[in-house]
Amino acid sequence: MDLNELQTIWQQYDTDLKENTRINKEILKQVLLAKPEKRMSREKIKAGINLLLPIILVLLVLIPNVQVRATIEFYSGALLFGIVSSTIYYWSVKYYLLIGKMDFSESLTSIKKKVKQIKKYKIKLKKVSYILMIPGIVGIFLMGGFPLFSTSSVFPVTLIVLVMLFSVYLTFRYSVGEHFRKLNQEIEALEKLEK
Repeated sequence: MDLNELQTIWQQYDTDLKENTRINKEILKQVLLAKPEKRMSREKIKAGINLLLPIILVLLVLIPNVQVRATIEFYSGALLFGIVSSTIYYWSVKYYLLIGKMDFSESLTSIKKKVKQIKKYKIKLKKVSYILMIPGIVGIFLMGGFPLFSTSSVFPVTLIVLVMLFSVYLTFRYSVGEHFRKLNQEIEALEKLEK
């Protein structure tokens, strides 16, 4: 074997090695990309359930149990509840559509921007939902003829407010941030692979 043949063989091995490395990186990228895709799929399923659940609850619980009364309290409660639930539902639909636009075939920078946008929107949605929850509950109480400011209603109203405050704390302290922090870590692992 002369030197030229060795050089040709060496170059062939070098190109084969580069091709194998490229294929391995591509396979690793697909494996690493599967986790964020699953996470966003689960988030989309949750958002879809959050779209269906209010409709089911209104149809199965609220409509059969509400007694229509010709009073200002009833109509103001129905209007208040309708406005609040429509607003929250509108924001939920926008959130679901925003998740649906997520495309993992784009560049990692674009994916990170969309993930941040989705996270910001989810935080806004949660804030709006919690802010509007109190007027919505007041609307339900007015529709049902439940006295808000009587001695018999102090305990239930206090309990509702405490549960809501606890829910707000848990949601913003752990739930929303933790989900998107894990998603960002998985995307950063993909970025490291590309470097």
